[in-house]
Amino acid sequence: MTEFAFVLGNGRSRLILSVKDLKKRGTVYGCNRIYETDEVDVLVSTDLPMAKEIQESGYSKLHSHYTREANIITHSGAKALDKRWAGYSSGPNALALAAKANHPYIFMLGMDLISEDNKINNIYAGTQHYKDINDILTPYTNWINQIQQIIGEFPNQRFYHVHALLNFTPEPWKQFVNFETQSLLAFKDMINN
Repeated sequence: MTEFAFVLGNGRSRLILSVKDLKKRGTVYGCNRIYETDEVDVLVSTDLPMAKEIQESGYSKLHSHYTREANIITHSGAKALDKRWAGYSSGPNALALAAKANHPYIFMLGMDLISEDNKINNIYAGTQHYKDINDILTPYTNWINQIQQIIGEFPNQRFYHVHALLNFTPEPWKQFVNFETQSLLAFKDMINN
C-alpha cells in the first residue's frame, strides 16, 4: 500500500495534472472512460452501459476494475464493489476503495461538482454513455452526501479536496477534522517532499 491515494473525478480541472506523474507518487483511482486515455491502478464504473463496455473491451481481465455486482459479466475479471456503497456513484465508490485500502492521505482531484457556465463539466462529455457537452450541469447533491458519508466513516485517514474549481468545496465536507481543501501548489509540495 502506498502512502498517497489519488482519486480522480472527470471534471476538467484535473487536466492540468498528469496521471503518469501521479502514479510515481502513489496509487491512482479513476472512473469510467479514463480507462481509454490513462492507465490507472484501480478503475471504478457503476453505470451498467459503461461497466459493460469496459468488461467487453477485455480491460477487466488485465487491470483492477470494480463495478456493481449486478453489472459483472461472468469471467470478465471485474470485481464487485462493496455493498455498503451500492447506490453510490463511481467517484464516491473510488474514494471508498481508497479509504478501505488504508491510504493515510487521500486526494480528490477533478471532483469539480460545478462548472463556469452551468453546462456539463466532464472531460468525456459527448462520448458514448456520457451527456452532450451542451447539456446542463448534473445536480451534485448526491455526490456531496456520498462523499460526506465516506469521509465520516474513515476518521483515521486525511482527505484533501485539491484545486477545487472556482474554489467550491461543499460546506458539509468542511465539518470534518480529517478533511481540508488544498491549493495545487500545496498539493505539489506535499507529494513531492
